Amino acid sequence: MPVMASTPTYKKLSLYGGFTTRLVAFLVDSTIIVFLYSIILYSASDETMHLLSWKSMIADGFISFKEANFIFRSLFYNSYFLVLHWFYYTIFESSPKQATIGKFTLGMKVTDIRGKRINFIQANLRYFAKALSALPFFLGFLLIMSSRRKQMLHDYISKTIIVFS
Repeated sequence: MPVMASTPTYKKLSLYGGFTTRLVAFLVDSTIIVFLYSIILYSASDETMHLLSWKSMIADGFISFKEANFIFRSLFYNSYFLVLHWFYYTIFESSPKQATIGKFTLGMKVTDIRGKRINFIQANLRYFAKALSALPFFLGFLLIMSSRRKQMLHDYISKTIIVFS
């Protein structure tokens, strides 16, 4: 009796980026953004800036010029974070790689619903629609659980999908 070779079994992989892989990509991207922001913040600040705290300012009952300067600088540098965050996501997702560093590391990319590269305007729409995904109680992100193409609310609004490349 001839020996028959067993047929290999293949695990069916999802074409679309699921919740876990997108979460890991988000954590990688967040780490990079915070690192870049820290470099900007600490290179532009003086060495005593970190010693001031809100508690010490309020305890005195008044705010000195140095403390007011600290408050102004903190608000100014926080706007850098928002711009850096926006710039990072929109530039990378509309680039030829079609992915942020986190998504690229995990083998994912952002496409439109036909699989084509998204443009800068669509990347902006996707970025700002993420605020709607967070309201209320991050329910827009949970749409991924019931979506056939693993889309979140901001993906539906911007007509994008996350696929494995």
